[in-house]
Amino acid sequence: QSSTSLQLLSSNKMEAANDNATAETQPGVVVIPRSVEFVDARKVRSNSALTFARTESTVSCSSSASSSSSDGAESSTDSIDAYFEEAYVQKVNERAKKENEKLNLNLGLPVDLTELTRRDVNTAELSVVKRAIRVPVRIMLHILHRFLSLVENPLFKFWSRRVPLKFRQQLTFVAWTIYLPIHKALIGRRSGLHPSVSLEYHALTSMMWWGRLFPITIKRIRMALSQLHVCHPCWAYKDLIKPASTDNKHLTKRSNGEKHGISGHVIEVYHQMQTKRTPTGFRESVRNGKHDEMIVTGHYIQQSTHPSEKCILWIYGGAFLAGDSTGNLGIAEKVGLMCGGRDCFIPNYRLVPEAHLDDALFDVTLAYEYLLYERGIRPENVTLLGVSSGGGLVTLLMQALVEARQKYESYVELPAGGVLIGPFVDY
Repeated sequence: QSSTSLQLLSSNKMEAANDNATAETQPGVVVIPRSVEFVDARKVRSNSALTFARTESTVSCSSSASSSSSDGAESSTDSIDAYFEEAYVQKVNERAKKENEKLNLNLGLPVDLTELTRRDVNTAELSVVKRAIRVPVRIMLHILHRFLSLVENPLFKFWSRRVPLKFRQQLTFVAWTIYLPIHKALIGRRSGLHPSVSLEYHALTSMMWWGRLFPITIKRIRMALSQLHVCHPCWAYKDLIKPASTDNKHLTKRSNGEKHGISGHVIEVYHQMQTKRTPTGFRESVRNGKHDEMIVTGHYIQQSTHPSEKCILWIYGGAFLAGDSTGNLGIAEKVGLMCGGRDCFIPNYRLVPEAHLDDALFDVTLAYEYLLYERGIRPENVTLLGVSSGGGLVTLLMQALVEARQKYESYVELPAGGVLIGPFVDY
């Protein structure tokens, strides 16, 4: 099959009455129902050189091999027939159709408000009323956007630098405590994407959906994600989070975590890695680091008086555009306590567009090496945890480790595993 190139032929060029005859007389041709459009093509591409396209009625896969390779064409036909079982395809289609019908778009409103602001909308298809109000709405939102661009930077600096963290946390929780029951009583589960999700998700959707009417700039994304720790104060989870065993007691010495909004001890990491090629041996699978790139920065959360035996390497998310270690302190400590009082290391990594994805992977690699060779944590005691785009970096790191292990054999040490939370892994 490796020497057989499979291509798609348009079934519109074939007479409908001759479809079955064509499939029987020409080797390597399979007629597949249109419902195949719901099937994930990536699963097939991993097994054969197929590319998919939708046609009006059927999708036809034909072999471009010569007639002398009929055995290979027949084996290709058999493998395709085995994959596209009619019952399986029909089941997938029915499930996808039912789930799509349940999706609640645009806050459940009968009108798509984004049609009034999006540039890719064909105005000829809009109603007379929408066309009439589209221009004034866009002008008004543009003026508001310009005004926010002028005031958002000083307001954010005042909020993040002048307002105490504890006050920001208390204010956020008071506002949420008032807002959530009002939303539950008036709107309930009618605004979110699906009725099965939590009330909190519906309430957040109603509050954050309106942001899509304005340009989402990188600065605004970074501002928002830097304030994640405001939503995770340690005093809000005292009754929920308890150490799993008596071996992991809370700190008995004075902690500096209060100013960071957590109960543990925070160690600000700024470490220059001494060797250009550390013992993992797979630096070249990312790229060789320059002297100024061999610096590990971030925050290490120590839950107890002594460092824990096991540690979580927390890789934050933000679409590779935003995120920082400071904003993830609260939620990282919470997860570490839920996992039996494990310490957490949250490294910083370079972001797009100032840097490249390879630079982010390089920094995450360096952070893993820092835990192993500078802090002396055994690799089987390190658990990688990635959120969103951080889940993608964890996946890339584990793939690089396995690849390097095959290349350098016993030279590379693997972690205990990886936890991916809503990962972005489709590269």
